[in-house]
Amino acid sequence: MEVRLRGRLDPAEMFPAGSTHVQARQIRLADGMSIRIAESGDRSHPAVLLLHGWGASLYMWRDWFQPLVAAGRYVIAMDLPGHGLSDKPDDPRAYRLEALMATVRSVIDQERLESVDVVAQSMAGTIALELALERDSRVRRTILVNPACFGRVRLQRLARVVSPPIVDHVLPWLVARWIIASTHRMVYGDPSRITARDEDEYWAPSQFPSFARAMRTLVHEFTWERPPVAALATRLRAMTGRFLVVLGTRDSLVRDARTYTQALARAGAPLDVREVRGGGHAVNEERAAEVVAMSLAFLD
Repeated sequence: MEVRLRGRLDPAEMFPAGSTHVQARQIRLADGMSIRIAESGDRSHPAVLLLHGWGASLYMWRDWFQPLVAAGRYVIAMDLPGHGLSDKPDDPRAYRLEALMATVRSVIDQERLESVDVVAQSMAGTIALELALERDSRVRRTILVNPACFGRVRLQRLARVVSPPIVDHVLPWLVARWIIASTHRMVYGDPSRITARDEDEYWAPSQFPSFARAMRTLVHEFTWERPPVAALATRLRAMTGRFLVVLGTRDSLVRDARTYTQALARAGAPLDVREVRGGGHAVNEERAAEVVAMSLAFLD
């Protein structure tokens, strides 16, 4: 059992604690990994899987459950490996793109989702895009919110330089609440929308020392580089369906995504692009009602 650091929300207090419409549970995958999921709605209804970005958790989707269920969907969100209350493996290979794709596939298997629409933000946008390009018949439609693979990730190269493995010994004790709060403000177009509860929820996973180590490992092991326009456009043109791409116009973390997306569209990629004026990198959280409406219009 990992020794927890003090001061954070107890796991029992983390979202969806106290909710009457969202339930959370741990599931054990075939490889032994424990993953936390949250769900709401009738399982016989069309399923929507929500995938968060780097450093976040299923809390990011807190305002998506009710409107999607009201629209006749079964909603499931998960904490990706290393995040939230899911396992945080020591093996660096667990944080590579292929491994994270395998974990998402395993969750779909475990939950027996025969057909699922996927909404993914930032880092998870890369995961969801590659899953769709594999042509898994279970993945119907894909919505990418400020996908990391469509832009240049700010500070990512610097983060690699200043975070060699040796810092793992002290890193967990350096993740102060104010650091998490400052980082969270960077991903909002309007930081005044962030509440103290939001900061507590985002800080909570750092009570596990393995969380900070997992975040550092992801910086080094995940595939952050975007593919050449021609190469990705060719792969996308081979798809039968379309993709919805939602971009916040004040995304200060993933740069040049709009230019890249436009280049893909000019090359014939089947993309429907929507912009949220003034929205930041986590626009799906910051402006949930608007992005949910865009998503439902696309899914319908």
